[in-house]
Amino acid sequence: MKQLWNDQRSILLTRAVVALAIAGSVVMTVYGPKITHWMVTAHGLPPRSGPLLLGMGYACAALALVMLCSLYQFLRRIEAGEVFVSTNVAALRCISWCCAGAAGFCLLAAGIYLPFLFLAVAAGFMALIVRVLKNAFAQAVRMKDELDYTV
Repeated sequence: MKQLWNDQRSILLTRAVVALAIAGSVVMTVYGPKITHWMVTAHGLPPRSGPLLLGMGYACAALALVMLCSLYQFLRRIEAGEVFVSTNVAALRCISWCCAGAAGFCLLAAGIYLPFLFLAVAAGFMALIVRVLKNAFAQAVRMKDELDYTV
């Protein structure tokens, strides 16, 4: 019996979701001023906070796009069978730093609108998880390199 779901289909689905997230990030970036205006008016924030929130939003959008593109390339290499390679370690490091940067911007934004604190905590926790994965991949790359040299 042929297996309905396999690793290849899982990676394909994940790449499709990441591609949709990239598209969504671009759309939200384009509509950033309108989203910020809605947020300021709907939540009764001071009007002067709009430009600051917009600037932090653009910074987070840049980090999100870099992170999502790194994740997409990471998935492409995994799909090609390149798992424990230094470029994957670099991609995971980049993803981790993007999450940490977003956590910092969201922490700053929490001073304007408190619910951003939850995003800051989530992004910071994600940075830690990805960092652990990066360390595991780095160790695996070192072990693989040692095996390659001994054979």
